[in-house]
Amino acid sequence: MQNKKLLMVLGPTEIEEDILKSGAEPQVYMRTADYSNRLEKIFKNLQYVFQTKNPVVFFASSGTGAMEAAVTNVLSKNDTALYINGGSFGERWGKICKTHGVNAIEIKVKFGKSIDPELVRKELDKNHNIKAVFATLDETSSGALTDVKAIGEIVKDYPNTIFVVDCVSALIVEPLQTDDWHIDITVSSSQKAMAIPPGLGFMSISEKALEFAKTADLRTFYFDIFDHIANWKRNQTPFTPAVSLLNQLEKRLEKIASEGLENYRNRYYKLTELIRKGLVELGFEILAAHPANCVTGILTEKYDASEIVRIMREKHNIEIAPSGGDLKTKLFRVGNFGNITKKDIELFLHAMKETLKELQK
Repeated sequence: MQNKKLLMVLGPTEIEEDILKSGAEPQVYMRTADYSNRLEKIFKNLQYVFQTKNPVVFFASSGTGAMEAAVTNVLSKNDTALYINGGSFGERWGKICKTHGVNAIEIKVKFGKSIDPELVRKELDKNHNIKAVFATLDETSSGALTDVKAIGEIVKDYPNTIFVVDCVSALIVEPLQTDDWHIDITVSSSQKAMAIPPGLGFMSISEKALEFAKTADLRTFYFDIFDHIANWKRNQTPFTPAVSLLNQLEKRLEKIASEGLENYRNRYYKLTELIRKGLVELGFEILAAHPANCVTGILTEKYDASEIVRIMREKHNIEIAPSGGDLKTKLFRVGNFGNITKKDIELFLHAMKETLKELQK
């Protein structure tokens, strides 16, 4: 494809040829013993990736679908929840809660910064009605990392509160111990480090969260966790799954298991560091005080960020992630999820150098 652009955005990602081809395999019927055997392996490998002994189910949805499933399965209208807003995706927790009539209390974090976990404890001590705390491990809009391990240690001391974490852009590429860090619900999706096309949302859920779900009155038909878990136990799904995506998920999970989660993550770390080193050498500064793996946010006053995005796209055939609103001309983000190689990064850095030369004319 002549017009194929190098994707250095935050999803969708570059995908290896063998994974792409598996999505074009002939369709199969999913209600068979053979398919249940395949699903059993997929479910077990998802537990490995999430580092949990609890069920991990999937939906034919984006990551936002999984986020909504997390809210609706455990809360009722007029319940109170606490959410950490460090950017667009932290803010999304609040929007989902408010859409469903949940009283959402916000902890606002300066853009690019990471929350002091003790602020969560203060809110929980101040308001004993808080039933859920919603956090974002990697705030993709800025690239800032949240210390969810520390927050989990706090929330576990409040038996009437569960801890819910968005790991959409952090799963696999950041350390995550769902069970050991006392995370009750973890949500993610397919188009980031899982590096398959968009369309699958994932959710792990603890026994504590399932107790909350028993009395939740926001549960919906499609996302009802009890239906999904009943089918999970028999290695099936309640509704027609995204068969082609599951072919790709199956192969991706096998690759991760074969390489080892830590090795997989470290490989991503090394490539991220190459990008950041190169950008700093070009005069940029990394936005996030505690930057997340594979998401590099650059706040720039010297150059128009929207022009950088445009020139990289139109003249160098490389897609990087723009920002909207007030940040449109100030912030761009670079992702290296998926099949990004050292050669791709060298190409990207050369193109960025040429782009800056053009802007300096």
